[in-house]
Amino acid sequence: MYRAVETDCRTHTIVRLLHRSGARISELLALDLEEVNLEQQKFQVLGKGNKQRWCFYSDDAAQLLNTYLKHYRHHRCPALFTAQQPIAGSVNRLSYRTVHQNWRRLIAGISELEGARLHDLRHTFATERVGLMGIEELRALMGHESILTTLRYQKVTSARAETVAQSALKQLAN
Repeated sequence: MYRAVETDCRTHTIVRLLHRSGARISELLALDLEEVNLEQQKFQVLGKGNKQRWCFYSDDAAQLLNTYLKHYRHHRCPALFTAQQPIAGSVNRLSYRTVHQNWRRLIAGISELEGARLHDLRHTFATERVGLMGIEELRALMGHESILTTLRYQKVTSARAETVAQSALKQLAN
């Protein structure tokens, strides 16, 4: 997936941030640059139900974001992700429609990504973190009001069940 979008720095940065932070695309596109803490690699979003939450991102996402900011972001707009209108030349906040079109163009013809949506990166974020952290912490990172929503991502494989069972048996033996 990352190889498919690496030719477009802005889209690559968005994809990496979505995958690494668990933010919704609408939350990411609503951010202004001043709302991103580049040193601590985090930003606060206003999620569903007007609830604020922190999103944290990885070093690889930080590197891409720094490249995007240095070479591609238009400085005449406060938005984190900007776009310049081709005819008028005005600079505005990047729209979901443009991101979606760029995503579709970049993944076209890649059978493994057929039908993949940007929102799927949020699901991937959650699925990858189940088992690495407590379900309450994941709920907070995802911004879910109900723990039941977060529990949808908790799919226990037989290998994971065996690992947990063996660990529990060892602890009980001590």
